[in-house]
Amino acid sequence: MRAHFAFGGTLIAGLIIQTTLLPQLLTDAWRPDVTRGLVLWLALTGTPKFGAAYSFVAGAAVDIVSGAPFGFTSASRLAIYGAARPARGSLEHSPLIFLMGPLSVLVETVVVWSLKSMAFTNPIDTINIFSISIRQALVEIVAVPLIFLLMEFLTGYRSGKEVPA
Repeated sequence: MRAHFAFGGTLIAGLIIQTTLLPQLLTDAWRPDVTRGLVLWLALTGTPKFGAAYSFVAGAAVDIVSGAPFGFTSASRLAIYGAARPARGSLEHSPLIFLMGPLSVLVETVVVWSLKSMAFTNPIDTINIFSISIRQALVEIVAVPLIFLLMEFLTGYRSGKEVPA
């Protein structure tokens, strides 16, 4: 139960910070995406359970607060979850976690690029998509490990187990 509250609270707090505070400090391309890190947490640790459903909810929440076409970010979050899920249990305490953020940006870039003509009335130029993705990948090198540390503290997750509250 603790993990569910930790995830929900972090998602809400992250969305508030991501949509109100960070836009004042950082441009879009350099702004970390909290939900991307949370979805990686779900995929790699399995804490809390129902990771695919929570990944969809995280994407839908981003769509609602950002004004993106509903389901667009949910599709990319589910793609990230699906791509990272096979590595569950092997990377959460590894230096390779620093690569998971950029790899998740790559997965999201493929989703955005493939859906751009269907989701947007004025499709985004491919060069702009990749330009933003490169900057996002650099940000996620730092953001994802920080999100993992925060979630580990909040959920009590330690090496494959939840510690009782």
